[in-house]
Parts: sequence; C-alpha cells; structure tokens
Amino acid sequence: MQILIGIIVTLFILVIAGTWLSNRFGKKNVESAEEEGPNIALDCCGAHEICEFEEMLSNPEEIVYFEDEELDRFQGVSSDDYQDDQIEEFRDVLYTLDSEEIRKWLLSIERRKIQLPSVLKQEAIQLLAEAR
Repeated sequence: MQILIGIIVTLFILVIAGTWLSNRFGKKNVESAEEEGPNIALDCCGAHEICEFEEMLSNPEEIVYFEDEELDRFQGVSSDDYQDDQIEEFRDVLYTLDSEEIRKWLLSIERRKIQLPSVLKQEAIQLLAEAR
C-alpha cells in the first residue's frame, strides 16, 4: 500500500514539474515565434484571403496600401465633391486591383478617412459581386 501511495505521489510531483517546465520554457518559444512574423491562424479554413481579411478587420489600426498613397490627399473630401479627374484616379486604382483585393482596398480607404466617390460606389459593389 505504501509503495502504491509512493508511486502516486511521485507521478503527481513529476506532472507538476513537467507542467512548470513546459510553461516556463514553452512561453519563450511562443514569444520568439511571434517575433518571427505573422502566422496563419490555427482555425484558418484554408481560404487565406478570407482569413487575412478577417485578421485585418480584427486590427483596426492596420492600414494596407495598394500603391495608392496619392489618394491620401482626399482625406475629408465628401463623396459628392470630387472632380472628374479625381474620380478617374480612384477608378484607375479600383480597376487595377485583383477581385480579391477590392474589399481590402475599400476597408483601407475607409480607415484612411477617404470617401469613395459616389459614382464609383455602384461600380465597386458590382465588381465585388462579380468576384464571388
């Protein structure tokens, strides 16, 4: 009986020691992995575009540029106040994007406080619908 109790106590001590060591040294590995770069979420469905978009949604400070930095000068301009040449600048960017990038770009300009010209809103919606 004493041998059985001794074995149980020894196993209990080994489990506690193993858990402590795992937590102590395992966290360093997790931290170094986070520093290495972004990883695909463990619950990712395999459609990485969707997961990347959802990750972008979860980080409201993240702004992704699509070689459209020149559009930042339109911050604060109402969607109805654009001139024809300015609308064409937006249209040029919109139509050079891959169909998968359109949602990200729309989110990007929204986060940059840039309103899409009114006449392009319907075109963007149509392009999004065609991409599905």
